[in-house]
Amino acid sequence: MATMTSRERVRATLDHREPDRVPLDLGGTRVTSIHPGVLAQLAQRLKISDAPVKVMDVWQMLAWIEQPIVEALGIDVLPVPRLVLDFNMRLDQWRDWRLEDGTAVLMPGNFTPVLDDQGALCLYVNDELVARKATTSPYFDKMLETRMSYEPPPVESVVLPTLSDEELQWRQQWAATLRSNTDKALLGDFGFNLGRWGSYQEWLYQMGADEDYVRAWYERKLECLLKNIQLYWQAVGNDIDIVWLMEDFGTQKGMMIAPGAFERLVAPYYKQLFDWIHHNTAWKIFFHSCGGIYPIIPKLIDCGVDILNPVQTTAAGMDPERLKAQFGRQIVFWGGGIDTQTVLPFGSVEDVTAQVRDRLHILAPGGGFVFATSHNIQQDSPVENVVAMLTTVRQYGGYEH
Repeated sequence: MATMTSRERVRATLDHREPDRVPLDLGGTRVTSIHPGVLAQLAQRLKISDAPVKVMDVWQMLAWIEQPIVEALGIDVLPVPRLVLDFNMRLDQWRDWRLEDGTAVLMPGNFTPVLDDQGALCLYVNDELVARKATTSPYFDKMLETRMSYEPPPVESVVLPTLSDEELQWRQQWAATLRSNTDKALLGDFGFNLGRWGSYQEWLYQMGADEDYVRAWYERKLECLLKNIQLYWQAVGNDIDIVWLMEDFGTQKGMMIAPGAFERLVAPYYKQLFDWIHHNTAWKIFFHSCGGIYPIIPKLIDCGVDILNPVQTTAAGMDPERLKAQFGRQIVFWGGGIDTQTVLPFGSVEDVTAQVRDRLHILAPGGGFVFATSHNIQQDSPVENVVAMLTTVRQYGGYEH
């Protein structure tokens, strides 16, 4: 088979056809990316670049992978990023910073942490503490998640955002520029979901306590989603290939909520959003949901999800052979290429090579598989293992025709 462009390769895969090789994603989304310190080591090890890495996602500490690294590694997808991310971090200006190990990086220009009396880095938005990074942690904790209240706010009182002209222009420019200047498939970060009104604890409590409140929330939120998706479509059009959304419904041991509750309370609203996307655009829908979500995969497919991520194969019910056998013709698996909880950070090079080969053998036949890690590559992943992963994908990811 003739060599395909990255865009052709991804499109074939999304159509469940076998391309020339399995497409590779690293950094195409904020759930398939890599810690900046590990990326800096990787770029230096492979003699690609020694320039400071940009930290595009401060919350998860994720790198922006620049084009020289994309080309050197054979990455097939690129993000169309948001301008403003969590904690009001903006990606249009940058400032020097150093990670805990001394690695030079570039942080968003408005990254201005304040030290508290325990030496933790604290981020404030409008004088409210929104994030805190303890001295023992490489990551920021969202302070929202520490909250627990049994009194949810009136649904109509919650302020729901609308994409600003500045945000839309930023995304439009990125999408048009990348479409014109690269052959990569483009993933648009929509930045909205049905979501919740507070912490996970509050959300789970309310799901069980008051279904009428939940429905009222989702009805109002759906109006917001439909308004914003139309604005997004007007801005980027079909310059993007895929729109991605994320909402976690699983844990390591199974579902956060009963599958029946998902089908009854959540799925109808996502279906309306996804129906609009499929009826009005050529986009494929990429949906990220962590954990043991096997029981709701049929319902996600019914809602219109085209691509499932992160394919967390170590979670309950998520055996890759079972997933491929049952759903491999109905949905694309974007992830599951290697486990980022155990094998990549703690296994040997031989362990990494063996698991990548095994996952290619299971998930690649017939198309419908984009190689990506099961969630982001964390700070404790040895660069030798990352190199082994990439080398194995390159060596064994081809299709024979």
